[in-house]
Amino acid sequence: MRKANLKDIPETPWRRNGLTEKFECHAKHISIALGREPDSFDLKKRHPFDLALYRVPPGKSLCPYHSHSAESELYLVVSGKGSARHKD
Repeated sequence: MRKANLKDIPETPWRRNGLTEKFECHAKHISIALGREPDSFDLKKRHPFDLALYRVPPGKSLCPYHSHSAESELYLVVSGKGSARHKD
């Protein structure tokens, strides 16, 4: 397995504009830095899960409400405050 230092992984900005500019984040795709091939369907070139570090500016949200039928998401707040919502 490769090793990666977070300071060496480029940060990719993402913003969803349109009716609202509420959604914005900056991502460091750790799994890709560790060797995951994002477009491959070969299980040997993928990881059992993806790992990314997202930085969300104050007053913004990571993404619109959504759900997955076959995957889970885990959020760890490293600094600041965070909240999560769910269908219930």
